[in-house]
Amino acid sequence: MELYPLAVKADAFSLDHNGSEEEKPMNGIATSQMLLAVFEREKGEYRVRVQNQILCINDTKYKLQEIYGIGNSVEGDSDENQGKECVICLSEPRDTTVLPCRHMCMCNGCARHLKLQRHRCPICRQPVEQLLEIEVSNSTDE
Repeated sequence: MELYPLAVKADAFSLDHNGSEEEKPMNGIATSQMLLAVFEREKGEYRVRVQNQILCINDTKYKLQEIYGIGNSVEGDSDENQGKECVICLSEPRDTTVLPCRHMCMCNGCARHLKLQRHRCPICRQPVEQLLEIEVSNSTDE
């Protein structure tokens, strides 16, 4: 297997009234996103595997991480094996992510009860350090 490092950086700048780039940040906020990846060649096929994504706002850097199960929480985005419901009560929509494993699998009510009782993720059984409630918009009117 052949590996080639790949880094992509995108900076956001505002445009002046003539459509040309100005040398000032957009809305006064310096924003950029970096994608760190590996370009692989295996058995004659090429593909890109993302290693990290970093969002920079002014001088603060944020590492972006995937939340497992958030795609199934959005209307019209579920597959046959997983629904949009909480894996515990099976009636409320999923809106809470377990940290550090990042499984979004429970409603807020069940997550609060689980943290008090078992203190483990119902998907991977990893200890719960924090719960992160995420508001998921199911409306298509924007």
